[in-house]
Order: sequence, then structure tokens, then C-alpha cells
Amino acid sequence: MTQEIKEWTAACWHCLSAKAGPEVRAPLMSIKTSYPFEVVGLDYLSIGCPGEQYPYILVITDLFSKYSFAVPTKDQLAGTTARALYTSMIQIFGCPERILTDRGGAFESALMGELCQLYGCQKSRTTAYHPQGNGACERFNQTLLKLLSSISETDQAQWHSKLPALLQAYNNTVHSTTGLTPHYVVFGRHARLPMDWTLGLRPTTQSQTLQGWAHQHNKTLSQVYQLVKEQSQKRQGRDATRYNRRATSVPLLPGERVLLRNFRRRAKGKLAPRWLPEPFVVVRQLRDGHPVYVVKPEGKEAPTRTLHRNNIRPCPLTVEHDAGGERRCRGFRKRRCHAYTAADPSKSCRWRRASARRRRTDTHINS
Repeated sequence: MTQEIKEWTAACWHCLSAKAGPEVRAPLMSIKTSYPFEVVGLDYLSIGCPGEQYPYILVITDLFSKYSFAVPTKDQLAGTTARALYTSMIQIFGCPERILTDRGGAFESALMGELCQLYGCQKSRTTAYHPQGNGACERFNQTLLKLLSSISETDQAQWHSKLPALLQAYNNTVHSTTGLTPHYVVFGRHARLPMDWTLGLRPTTQSQTLQGWAHQHNKTLSQVYQLVKEQSQKRQGRDATRYNRRATSVPLLPGERVLLRNFRRRAKGKLAPRWLPEPFVVVRQLRDGHPVYVVKPEGKEAPTRTLHRNNIRPCPLTVEHDAGGERRCRGFRKRRCHAYTAADPSKSCRWRRASARRRRTDTHINS
């Protein structure tokens, strides 16, 4: 009877969708870059203060140099996003080769697509509900919030006027990944700050021609790029080694039955199921070696979804789901079990397990 109870529980759809299950942790994949503004990440940061003149900040981060921009905005519309991106970065530094964003409406708009097409820029996006795919922007968001919260309470009402000074401080601070300041990586020299004038520090100047200066500057930038690339690869290797110690995911095969994480669980309360009450089937892996999969609903024609492996859980074939509100289990000791309706407490899975325990206890006492 113990084995039957285990089989019944394993085949219970309600139990499968309600329990967390084994932790899914796919191996860490890092984005490789070779020079400044090759890949740029975009994200919106909400300040969360009602009635603010600028409730949002468009964050722009270069994944190679870590040089960052922050533009206060009144909304998250496509026109506002394209205008802020052009005036703050493209107009000064040119268009990057690739722009990485989430699946927000402003970033997925036709206007942003036309902007990327006009400048020959590739547009890429993270998978749904996986902000780790744009980790550089997410990490800068945390740093920016800490800097803004450190402003005195009297100045926080006008935080947008303090934002340029905070960005200057960030871009001229040594980054832990590269070991250099973002400003130095981009321009090949340190910015002259008020502190330099106060301490009497003067830049080292050499009398040389324009061609000689350009040659020396180009040589300096090449050395800086190589150093940053090596330091970034070392840091990414250490992070991947530490993260992958707990990696437990198994690659999924086409046709495999899976469940998707219920991302609306937080809005529906803690008693909502952790996984969507509908099985999906793996269509294909988006790219070899990357833990991203394309799935579709089982048994019906519907649009496909692209999700990260951490948000997918394998579903046993012994579980059968009925769209009419009833849930059935199959493969239970080679016989069919009667369908039960989840709305009837007397026929729930918990009631059946309790009844099985009582029968087992009564049999033991009578014997």
C-alpha cells in the first residue's frame, strides 16, 4: 500500500503543480565582449514615488567597459525611449552592434525596431521573467538606487538634478570586474576631476605631434582592451565556477513533457499553484549549449513560448490533465483510477491519502 500511495501522489496533478519540486539551476552562461559599446543593455528603473515629475529612469550600460547612462523619463513609451537612447548615447558614441533588453513594450515596439534597422544594430532580448539575462543593467540598478538613497532627504525631492553628479562618480570609480574606471576604458585617459585641481595634480604632458599622439593613444587603448578582456574572462570564470557548483538542471529533449512556472502566483497569493496547471511540450532548444527552450501547449495549436530552463520543470507521463476541470492519473498499478474534481474536498488527493492510512491502520489492528 505504501508503494501505491507513492505512485498516486506522484501522479496527482494538483500535488505536482502546488509543490516546489527539486531546484532547477541551469549552468551560468556569460556574454562575451571585446570592445566598448559592442553590446549595450537597456532597462527601465522605477523610482516608486507617486507624484514624481520623473517616475522612471532609462538605464543604459555598456557590458564591456561598464560605462553607464541614466536618463530620467516621465513615461515608458517607445518615443520617449528612442529619443533618450539617441540623445544620451547614439548621438555621442554612435550606435552599438547589439542592444540587449527585456520584453517590455517600449523595447519591443516598431519604433525601436526601425531605429535599430536605421543604424544597423542587432536587437536581442532576454527570456520572459528572467532578468538575469541582462545582469549588468540589473546590477547597476541596485548601485544607482543605493546612490540615490544616500542623498539627504531635503535633496531627494529633486533627485533628478543630482543624477549627473552620481553618474560622474560611478563612471570614474574603479570597477571590481575590470580593475579600471569605466571612463578610462572608454577614453583611454582619466577624467580631470575637481579633486585633481584641489590636490594640485596635473596631467603628464609630452610635446609630440598629432600623429604621434594618435599612435600612442591607439596603442594605449589596445592595451586597455586586452587587459579588460582578460580581467572580465577571469571574473566570469570565477563566477561561473561558484554558480555551477549548485547547477542541477538536465537538458530537455524535443517532445518532452514539461510544466511552466506560474509567474502570477505572487499576485494571486501564497496558496496559488507554483506551476501552471497545463502541460507543455518542448519544441526545440533555441541554441546549442544555451539553456533556453521553445515550448508549446500540449494537444492544441497555440503560440509557442521561449523560456529559460530555470522556469521549466519536467512533467511525468503518468500525469494526465483534463481541460474540463477534472484531473486524472494513469499508470497507477495498471488500472484506471476514478476521476476526481478538485472543487470537491471529499474527493481531493489529501482525503484519499488519509483514507488509505486509516485502512492500513485498521488492517493492522484487526490482524
